[in-house]
Parts: sequence; structure tokens; C-alpha cells
Amino acid sequence: MKIQYRVLDKVTISPFYEVKPGVYQSACHKFELTLSQTSSSKKEIVISPKLIWKETTRPEVGFQIDFLNLRLTEIPQGSAYQIFRHGYQSWSLSQRMNPKELDRSPVLKFLQYSQENIYSNHQGVEGLVLSEYFVQFYQSDSQKGTLIGSLDRGEFGLKFESKLSPSGEIAFVDAIYDFYSLPDLRPNHKISISKILIKPFTGLPEVTLANYFADLGKQLGVSPFPKKVPKGWCSWYYYYTKIDQKIILDNLAKVRELNLPFEFFQIDDGYQREIGDWLYPNEKFPGGMRILADEIKRVGLKPGIWLAPFLVRKKSEFFQKFPEAVLKDHEGKPVPALYQPLWGSGYTYALDITHPTSQAYLENVFTTIVKEWGYPYLKLDFLYAGLLPGEIYNPKLSPQARYMEMLALIRKFVGKNTFLLGCGAPMLPSVGYFDGMRISCDVAPFWKPELSRRLLKDRNALCTRTALINDLTRASMHRNFWLNDPDCLLVRKKQNKMKEYQTKIMATVMALSGGMLLVSDDLTKLEEDRLSLMKKAFQLNADCEAHTPIPLGIFKNDLPEALYNPAGYLGVWNETDQSKKIRLDLPKALKSSGPFFDFWTGETVSCELSQKKDQIEIQVPAHSTMVFATG
Repeated sequence: MKIQYRVLDKVTISPFYEVKPGVYQSACHKFELTLSQTSSSKKEIVISPKLIWKETTRPEVGFQIDFLNLRLTEIPQGSAYQIFRHGYQSWSLSQRMNPKELDRSPVLKFLQYSQENIYSNHQGVEGLVLSEYFVQFYQSDSQKGTLIGSLDRGEFGLKFESKLSPSGEIAFVDAIYDFYSLPDLRPNHKISISKILIKPFTGLPEVTLANYFADLGKQLGVSPFPKKVPKGWCSWYYYYTKIDQKIILDNLAKVRELNLPFEFFQIDDGYQREIGDWLYPNEKFPGGMRILADEIKRVGLKPGIWLAPFLVRKKSEFFQKFPEAVLKDHEGKPVPALYQPLWGSGYTYALDITHPTSQAYLENVFTTIVKEWGYPYLKLDFLYAGLLPGEIYNPKLSPQARYMEMLALIRKFVGKNTFLLGCGAPMLPSVGYFDGMRISCDVAPFWKPELSRRLLKDRNALCTRTALINDLTRASMHRNFWLNDPDCLLVRKKQNKMKEYQTKIMATVMALSGGMLLVSDDLTKLEEDRLSLMKKAFQLNADCEAHTPIPLGIFKNDLPEALYNPAGYLGVWNETDQSKKIRLDLPKALKSSGPFFDFWTGETVSCELSQKKDQIEIQVPAHSTMVFATG
């Protein structure tokens, strides 16, 4: 166990030594660490750590704690373990890893800090895996495993680093707390940090994960969600930034003409004059944004709008007038938050969200958009920027604490009845603040990552397949943390490189998950057969939306091959070019023995059920997907 701190540029790593059971002293004599442990009848262990400042005076100027590292002693024994590694934010890949796979961040630095935790070091060493917020170990043969995870959002970020041998033995598990701040360290002041759950289990790992999400959501006081999820249209994935007033109105008219089952109509990136100048529409929107909101309401829909509240570009009015409120590094230079060519050359920068000027600016932005323009649905993007390192106005706040304080302020600004959708957001500290949350990278009109992103070893690279991996592995967050946003459904033929079966898999996963469902095509040009597919997807989603789904096979395939929704539907797919028999252990025994009929085609599903109806084998043709009611 160790703690890292610094005074200005001098970094010190100080190990802890046990002085009596459960009490540890740092070698530098500045800190004491206490670890209390409780156990339950279910063999669950809860570890409660406290960090105590032992100096008789406060820290000197320039002091900062970087991180605290705890070596866990209660770790799974045996071999043949795989790991489910959870990503940091919406776009960070979350999937199973075997001991020989490399946990490696993208090659380019700007891809790393815009997609993963900038405070985490994914070293790309065989068997060394870093998982954010929780980690799950599983032996497929014995069906035994252990989940280790945070029991709170916490003031400080929490992640778990594990080392597996080539044979799948667990050498160690470390819990790492991201401080990166100067907490209020008074003499003998105790800093409470997140409790850690160690939960052994037998059976389906996906059920254990779903139960963990459910219990954590209740503990964090997440309010019940309405039975219906947002459904509608979004401008981004057909037009990207090339939207204008006419495009918005033409698609709005088509929604009414086609009598689509939409509730929301969302205007995405491309309306603003500049990133940071959210209240100044560009010349493509001569009537302004309030008129569009009124028009959307006139046809019976709720208007939604996109913004990236923590980002700002140098040409923006805010950057020019208030440079002191832009996040700076120790040399006084603005901290890059993103490189996005669609916004022009050069970097986009981050706000210091602890600065009073930034907070006053954001209050004006949010109250204007919601109360004057009339948008009750806000998509807040690139939220990770609020946690980037820099010289902040209030150094007592950790990155996670300043982020949560800002979310609380935003909710105060917009009121409880405004629907807030998070995106590009760190996951656990966002629980309880958002109504909806993007749980994946961006979808795209192609199935696998582009060649350039593969060469950069960008595991989070946007594409539909990678998005669906997260949509499945995080499926059970739905209604436990928020309403899941699996990103937009694309069903069009034109400007779409996906094959028909890939589009159908996409529609199956998104509809069956029961999460939010927004389509992002040019509705004025949509082909009849794809319009029919879209309507059926919305029909299936309406049947599934009130339930929390459970993915099946997260330790069998990178892209899990099945999803069960307690509404009574089971979806299975085969992306390969060979017909295959898929065997599934079910979270709940089926009520019917069949025959079962595919929702999409009406054809009989070829399958075999176990005697207890808790296992099923399904013959799935190559390049196909099927969904059937389970009785």
C-alpha cells in the first residue's frame, strides 16, 4: 500500500506499514490509514478505508495528493480466470479480457484523454488490467467468480488494477483512489473514501452484475424512472454539423406525415456560432432557436438540443472575454480537451468549472436555453472535460468532486422537469444526476473501426459494432442508474456502409435493451423497407422499455451474442459467415416450450430447451438475428 503526493514539482511515494491490526502508518509519517472490514452471511466483504492527516499543521503551499493505492488481501484463488474490464466514461470500451490480451490505451495522447481516464495508466503489459469503478473475475468452467467494486460515487475516483498470470491466476488486485487535489487536511482530520465490496458468486456473471447495479442505484438514492423512455429523432448521424433551419423543419414535417411514434425531436451540433457561444446561433439558423422550439412543440413533440457545456474554443466570445476562467496548466497555457476537425483547426479547450465566472456563464446558458428558448430536453456532451487536470480556482476539490458539484448546479439551473442526457461522461460520478446516459461510443454508418483508427490501436474507435459491445455489457444499468442511451439507430440504405444484417443486429440490440431510442436518418429519403424496419424496432422497444435487460455471454465473446429482456423477449444474433448453434444459460426459466417465432420474420426458431427450461440451444444462420417471445 502506498500514497503519492507532491509539493510543487517534487513527487514523493510513501509506502504504508502496519502498526496494529487494521491500522497503517506511512513511511513519511504524514498519514495514517485505517481499514475496517465487515462480512455477511453471503460471504460478501465490505472494506471501509479512512485516511488521516497526522501532521500537527496543515500542508505547505503547493502540496497535493495524487493517489492512494490499497493492496486487497481477499482476492479470488485458482486459475483460468478472465476479467470483465469496465471503462471510465461513455465512450470507453467495456468488455471481457483474457490473461494474454493487452490493456492498452490509444497511441495518440489526445485520443487517450478524450476517451479514457487521464489519471489512469493502461500500460499494455500482458496480464495487467485496469478497470474503472468495478471489476469482475470469472471462471467459465466452474461458473464461479468474484465482483469487486465501489459502494459509492465518492469524492475521489476509484479503479482496480489486477495482474493475471498466463494461466489465469490472480497475482494481486489493487484499489486505487484518484485524489489529484488538496483536501482540507486539518490535524487528525479523517477523510472518508469509498467503501469496497468484494462479492463472490456462483452462476451467471451477468446476473451478479445486474444485481450490483441495482443495489448501488438504491444506495445512491436514484429516483424511479417513468415507464416510457424517450423516443425520437436526432440530426447528428446523417447531417453531422451540416444542419440548417430548413433541414430541421423538413424532417419535422416528415415525422408528422409518417405518423412516427416519436416524443422528442433533437437538434444536434451545428446550430451554434462557435463552441462556447451556445446562445448565438449561426447564419444557417436566421430565425433563432426559440422559433424552432416553438415549431417542434406546435406539432406535438418536445424539442431537444445538444451542447458541450465544459468546452470552449479560442474564437468564442467567452474565451476572449474571460480567459481567466479557462482551465490552465502549471505554465498558464490553456488545457486541450479535444481535437475535432469538424470544428476547425486547433484544439478545443476546457473550462475551469470551479471558477465563479464559468459557473455564472453556465447558469446563463442553461437558464436561457430552458426557460427562454423552451427546450425541456438537453444532451450534454464531452463532459469528461470537467475533470481534466489543471490549475483550478478551488484546489480543494478532486476532479470527481468538482464534476459532481457542477452537475448539482446544472440540475438547479434547469429544474427537476428538464430531461438531462449525459454523453462522454465518467460513469459512476454521474449516477443520480442524469435522466439518461450514453453508455457507448458513437455509432457510425459502418460496422467495424476504420483502418486509421485500427493502426492507432484505438480500442474505443467509433463504429457500430464497438458501440453495441458497450450497449450489451452495460445493458443492466438501464433503470438502475438512469435510462440507457445506446446511441442512435441508423436504418437507411444510402450513406450507410453497413450490410442489412448488421443494421438488423443494431435494431435488435437497441430495441430489445428497452433504452432510449432515437433514429438519425434523413426521414425525407428513407426507403420503405427500412421505414418498416424502423417502425418494428420502435414497437419492440415499447414492449421492452419498462424492464432492465440482462446480456448473455459477456465472458464468451467480445460482442455478446444474446440479450434477455424480462418483458419476455430473447434476442440472439450471429455476425459470422457460418451458421452456428448458440447455447445460452438463461437468467430465468422460460414459461413456454415453444414453438417460438422470430419477431422480424414470423418464421419458426430452431431451438432445443433443457428439461428445466433454463438452458436453450438455438441454430442461428450466418449473418442473421432473431428475437422471440419466451412465453
